[in-house]
Amino acid sequence: MSNLMPHQVSLAGTARLPIVVPVTVLSFFYIMILEYSLPLYFSALSQAAQAAGSSYPAGIWSELVKYQVTPWIVGPVLAGLLARRYGERAVWSGSLLGKTIVPLVLITTPDPTVIKILALWQGFTGALMWISGVSLIQMVTPQKKGLSNGLMMASLGVGSVLGPLGGRALLYHGELGPLLSQGDFWGMCLRLLNFSTMQSTPTVADFRLIFFLLTATTVTCGILIGLWGQRPGRFDIDESSDWKQTLGDLGRLMRNPRFWALVLALCVLGGPVFQASNQYLPYRAEDMGLKSGAEDHGWIWLQLLKTIMWIPGGLAVGLLAGRRAPGIAAVVMLGCFSLAGLGIGLSSIGLHLFIVVAIFEFVRQFMRWSHAGYLSEHLPKDLRATAIGLSITFSGLGSVIYGWGADYLWDPDKVGFHSSTPFYAAALLGLVGTIGLIIFDRIIPIRQREDFD
Repeated sequence: MSNLMPHQVSLAGTARLPIVVPVTVLSFFYIMILEYSLPLYFSALSQAAQAAGSSYPAGIWSELVKYQVTPWIVGPVLAGLLARRYGERAVWSGSLLGKTIVPLVLITTPDPTVIKILALWQGFTGALMWISGVSLIQMVTPQKKGLSNGLMMASLGVGSVLGPLGGRALLYHGELGPLLSQGDFWGMCLRLLNFSTMQSTPTVADFRLIFFLLTATTVTCGILIGLWGQRPGRFDIDESSDWKQTLGDLGRLMRNPRFWALVLALCVLGGPVFQASNQYLPYRAEDMGLKSGAEDHGWIWLQLLKTIMWIPGGLAVGLLAGRRAPGIAAVVMLGCFSLAGLGIGLSSIGLHLFIVVAIFEFVRQFMRWSHAGYLSEHLPKDLRATAIGLSITFSGLGSVIYGWGADYLWDPDKVGFHSSTPFYAAALLGLVGTIGLIIFDRIIPIRQREDFD
């Protein structure tokens, strides 16, 4: 370290944003192209099964989301410990490479039992990826903290906008390709954006190109992060840690009352609000007429709206990141998130659903950041990765308990299922957490004087 110039010392071990930001874009392209295409893919499998005199469960999407969130009980804390021990870059790269299994299996073996196992793996690698990624993005010089957090959240939105569009273009390439080759670019755009009705219905074979593309992009991202995601050297004041010290850090964290207040409110009680949207939004869209089986009648627009709102939401996060915002910021984030979730359940027409989903997804970016950047700013610096991992583990715990309970109480395959009810229950839990956080912050302020010493 002594042979480095002063500016090189200050950059030692910091994240390379020109690598990290594009990989974040592609990573969330992967996630959102699956979120757009899989409800349609499962409907196509159901239609193919019916044509063959068999059946495919209508509730497979709810099952997938339930199984996918289950590893978040242990995945995030494990990711935090591994990142503390081996480094965020190695964990992020490994998780990306591990994700390549998912699209390959979707192509070859979409059996419902296999889908459940695959969802567990997708959830586990997703937890490793998210924790290591958001922890790595904190590893920048102080003056770039707001920029790095804002860029990551905004790039998450950019990748997520491209996901549904890319998925729809690939899914209907047989119909859109001839229009483009004939020079009818305007007609192609109208169909791509759902202003003009598609003339074809996707079959199971039409989804294979999507899955092959995801395999290639994920391998590329894993290599980029593994080789060039971080500058040489050790970041800031991080010290080399063995497993004894790593586990000791976990004990220190568990004795911190501010950690528990934020985790119980934002993660345990806020997690179900995330889960309700992830698990039941496709069924709300079906009730609003935005999709019908494998046919897209506006589902693309709801997906695009969600992800477009992540861009301004991510940029807005940059205004708070690095400033050690007071406890009222956490109260506002959780309260608005819960009320927006309630609005999704109350929506009676498509327009209402679009409005509240836009608000919900804007605030979602702040909630994501609250589990990582916001929480870690109010805790000792050397506990960064451990705190982020453990907090999102508790978010996973809240989501898992809600997800399994909700699927038992409100199973889409059962007669009398109402897609709004799960949102009411999740919003109530989030509002309870909001009230609890208000009370705690009045007694023990989240932002302490020593935070500025």
